[in-house]
Amino acid sequence: MDEIDVLKALKNQFGVERVPFKLKMMGKGRVYAYKDCFPEIEEYHSGVYFGRMERDGLRLSIEGCYLLKNEIKKNLKEIDYGSMLKWLGGEDIGGKEAGYVILKWKDYYLGCGKGNGKIIRNFVPKDRRLR
Repeated sequence: MDEIDVLKALKNQFGVERVPFKLKMMGKGRVYAYKDCFPEIEEYHSGVYFGRMERDGLRLSIEGCYLLKNEIKKNLKEIDYGSMLKWLGGEDIGGKEAGYVILKWKDYYLGCGKGNGKIIRNFVPKDRRLR
């Protein structure tokens, strides 16, 4: 998989037409987003963890959702306060969506989950959950 696969997945899953930064594929399907600081200076950096290419699509990180907040056109689900607390606590929430969906509460992007038509599976890392 390469950057072209990521761009295709972004367009198909989330309706993203334009990505205003560079993407870099790393091991285990991980994708990082970055901008060159100074083109005349070569430097090595991974950038910000953007998401992961899975067999069935792209699963965005919380930061990846924020980086694309103005570009996302589909598969965006706004949730209520109670669902937001459950989600940030690491619990799955109910939802009729199927496939990867970005969750949002007010102006806050909460990350990406995967729906099966009944529930949306939570991928928030344990160290980032509310206690």
